[in-house]
Amino acid sequence: MKRKKRNPEKFDPVELFTAIGRDRGYTITADSDVDDFVERVGRSLKSSQTNPTLLHGKRTEALFAHVAGALGRCRLIKQEDSGSVFIDGQDIEIPDYRLILNDGSIYLVEVKNFHSYDFRTEFTLRRDYLEKLAAYAALNGVPFRVALYFSNPNVWVLLPKEAFTLRGGKYRIDFVQALARNDMALLGDRTIATLPDLRIEFWGDPTECSAPGPDGTAPFTIRRIRVFCQDQEITDDPGKNIAFYLTRLGRWEEKEDAAVIEEGKLVGLRFIFGPREPAEDQEFQIVGTLSAMVSRAYQEMTMRESDVVSIDVKHDPDIFSLSIPEGYRGSLPLWQFILQPNYDLQAGM
Repeated sequence: MKRKKRNPEKFDPVELFTAIGRDRGYTITADSDVDDFVERVGRSLKSSQTNPTLLHGKRTEALFAHVAGALGRCRLIKQEDSGSVFIDGQDIEIPDYRLILNDGSIYLVEVKNFHSYDFRTEFTLRRDYLEKLAAYAALNGVPFRVALYFSNPNVWVLLPKEAFTLRGGKYRIDFVQALARNDMALLGDRTIATLPDLRIEFWGDPTECSAPGPDGTAPFTIRRIRVFCQDQEITDDPGKNIAFYLTRLGRWEEKEDAAVIEEGKLVGLRFIFGPREPAEDQEFQIVGTLSAMVSRAYQEMTMRESDVVSIDVKHDPDIFSLSIPEGYRGSLPLWQFILQPNYDLQAGM
């Protein structure tokens, strides 16, 4: 999936000038109005730099479009809450995105970020706010969903209004309930597992290799790459690409990185990845969900430690996609779990 090209530098300033100046009586030909507009926008942008809640929220909103696009089930993703809206009658709120899936179904999605260190803490939305969002979807005759990002554990969930509990004037849901009722599979999300460990080896040509110098450095040119799963070499290209992606963005940790020295020369590099705490009594180990891996890649481009440095990226969602061929049966053992919502789960923490 690729972003539709447009020219924001040409059109967006005029639209923003019109929106801000509508109630202030701006005229496009008045230099004083243009100066006032530039000053107001500059102040607002500087204020946003010190508002982490706003920055994290806008970054998460932009992230969702890349997650939904990379998962492969969307035909179109369009920002819904932009431009003027005129309505006669019921008050509404406009969700962030309109999604058209490959099967032609349409969803309106509101994106929310929730950062909490206690899984028992409930995420809440005001009753009137959520019902106004749902009213807009009903007016359009399409289903409504909340895409909720639990940023601390890096988990996405997609929830209908019915997944929340109404109590005390707010719609509420905790982490365990959200996981049980999650419908991210609708967008193509899957949980990926394979056999530990994954090992990647980079080899040079022995005739070109050198011994490390006094400062410990040595020139090294990669001539061959070998990838292994549980000590069995992965020989097909799709399997190698999947393994690279999993080691790069999955939740397994790097257990070893070692230089291979033969006859005093640096001839190779070896990296081994595996689960930190393997689940007992099962052969495979979970590496993570596709949505979490996309989010981790996006985080590397937009965050510095806990600070937002960029809201969006120039790349298309395609760059974040993991391509697993339909019915893959290559040399990489692979499990793919498609989780379905369960509203009957009763769990306490």
